[in-house]
Amino acid sequence: MNWRTPDRGSRLRNAFNQLVAVTAVLGIGASGWGLWLEAQEYRDRQASRERITEACAGLVDPDRVLGLGGGTARARAGSATDDSFTLGSLPGGGGCTIYRVGRPGTSYGHFGLKVHTKPSDRYANLVGDEDPFSDQREERPDDVTRVADESPDYPLGLSQEDDGGLGSYDQDSATVKVTCRTGTADKTVKTGKTGITSVNVTAGATYDDDVTFQDRRTLIQLAVDAAYKAAKHLHCTPEAKSPAFFDRLYIPDAELVKAPSAKGTCGWYARFLGREETGRLPDRALPAPIGAHSTEESCLLAASPAQVRRVWPELPRDDDKRLSHVLSFSPWSLETQSFIGDEAHAVVAEYFGGDQTPLRPGTAGSRAGVWWAASTCAGRPAVHTLSVPYSYEDVIKPRLRALFKAYVDDIAARRHCADIKFPAASTFTAD
Repeated sequence: MNWRTPDRGSRLRNAFNQLVAVTAVLGIGASGWGLWLEAQEYRDRQASRERITEACAGLVDPDRVLGLGGGTARARAGSATDDSFTLGSLPGGGGCTIYRVGRPGTSYGHFGLKVHTKPSDRYANLVGDEDPFSDQREERPDDVTRVADESPDYPLGLSQEDDGGLGSYDQDSATVKVTCRTGTADKTVKTGKTGITSVNVTAGATYDDDVTFQDRRTLIQLAVDAAYKAAKHLHCTPEAKSPAFFDRLYIPDAELVKAPSAKGTCGWYARFLGREETGRLPDRALPAPIGAHSTEESCLLAASPAQVRRVWPELPRDDDKRLSHVLSFSPWSLETQSFIGDEAHAVVAEYFGGDQTPLRPGTAGSRAGVWWAASTCAGRPAVHTLSVPYSYEDVIKPRLRALFKAYVDDIAARRHCADIKFPAASTFTAD
């Protein structure tokens, strides 16, 4: 193609004019391309908004979802039957899974939402058959119990930002509980003998990158909005209004600390060690801040490799092969957990092989490495548990009764619990 411009009588001026013309044409082309890309992104974003809204039953702000993980304009819902839901599934449960779309034919984890109401037979608090260090065997084979697979739950507040009355959050998710005022849930919908007691929502990031402070705050807001919208749909009048913006948040940490210096939900154990010798007990703890109105709290305890090696010569049938197995594949740990309010009606002890035993409020006992006690905290039912893996149970069984009692006494004092029912002493000594 020949570019023709007016003859200015000079080769230099003619060349300059041609350069200006070519630059102008290229600029118009680039501008047009930019406008096309912008329009395409707008169409992608709009389509993604519609997909998110449809998959998540209109409970979340799609722009907030798209903004997670550095932001994306292209997203889609999963294709499985439980990757989308409608409000018609409530009361009960449902959820949605949203993927970030990359190059043609590729997609990546992005966001997930889970919703359920209580009472519910499907959504239980499982205790017992869990390994909190399963991912560490490959990542930290020389020190499996230094960091847990997940951080503990940190409290979210209603009256205060960390009083726990709203729910909790961890490294990559937020869980919000909207408790219904007595008698306010939809009278046309009954679950068992009573109406709905609470609406519970978890919003989580499912991408591989670390969740930033801003993303964590976004997840909290998504969970709050979804929980209160679902509660409105079910005519559940919340006990408290939706809180304002969350500025003060902890940084969830999964690294265990030295047990004698533990605070928060493991402070009771540090005080216990201050009165008694450590002996064969754990020397590490994973605490979280205490939420004065939390419906759940936990304390994970574990033995360091140094503690295991120190104790090992005291044990019968000790050999290097068994020691290696404990250090790498079956670390010594135990966990205390409490569930208060309607969460206490959904506690299940799970054992190897899938066997499950409901732990009912008002009862106490033990089975296969799980001990539980019951109480009434500020007028609400509570279940308190102690879970010990089989590989560690025989090592510390003589200390378990005193240990569990110290925990139950501590939380009972903090939470104004009465009518405490504790497992019989024989449950801590029987083979």
